Amino acid sequence: MRLVAVFLIALAGPLHAEPIPVFTPGDEGKAFVDVFASGLYSATCIEGAGCTCAAMPINRDELAVVMGLEAVAPDISGVWGSPATDSSLTEETPEALHARFGGSGYCPQTALEPVDGLWRDSAPFNIAVQCGAGTAMFRQVLAQQKLITVRLVWNATFSGETIQTAFLAADPDPEASRHSFQDLTPVETIGTASIAAEGGAMTSTGRMRLLTPRLFTVHWEVLGRNKAGPCNWATDQLVSWVGE
Repeated sequence: MRLVAVFLIALAGPLHAEPIPVFTPGDEGKAFVDVFASGLYSATCIEGAGCTCAAMPINRDELAVVMGLEAVAPDISGVWGSPATDSSLTEETPEALHARFGGSGYCPQTALEPVDGLWRDSAPFNIAVQCGAGTAMFRQVLAQQKLITVRLVWNATFSGETIQTAFLAADPDPEASRHSFQDLTPVETIGTASIAAEGGAMTSTGRMRLLTPRLFTVHWEVLGRNKAGPCNWATDQLVSWVGE
């Protein structure tokens, strides 16, 4: 994920700002709470030790998009493992999945917080460009952007400034514009910047959403003009935890 002039608006969906119940791994006596009312949860599981579970802030249609699937069946309720694949989708309840991996009682619930460690971006899974004669060229540039791995230390907070600082340090770019971030909820952050260009100022807006403790989306949108007229583009990509 290169922090140049390409930040976009992410998958839309309701987000809840109220406190999320946090249960310690030793507390198996409380039922899972679907705090985002999405009908989905993510789980981190260890064979013989059970799982911990977190509510997901996206619906099944959005999950299909970020996983590159045609659809996610209505009876799917959970995703376990990292990176997530179609084989890690499950119809099991949090309790049933927890039991399959050796746990007992309810699946201990954690707040949806990102995991410290190495994170890697990926090629955009969605690109939209409207830039006159330069449309094809811009699309090719965005599709072939350099992929980067960075170490992120979150301090238990999903923060756009944390992400921006790490990626700019890993891939310095003298033309990069720093964005001013506002953390909207514990799982969503948005940043904006105004960028000087030949045709006038360009507006760059980006929204990041934490989907699981080991996966977030980045959606960028840039609106501006060049000498030939309007030049706008947008991309969506995933950033995944890849190890400690």
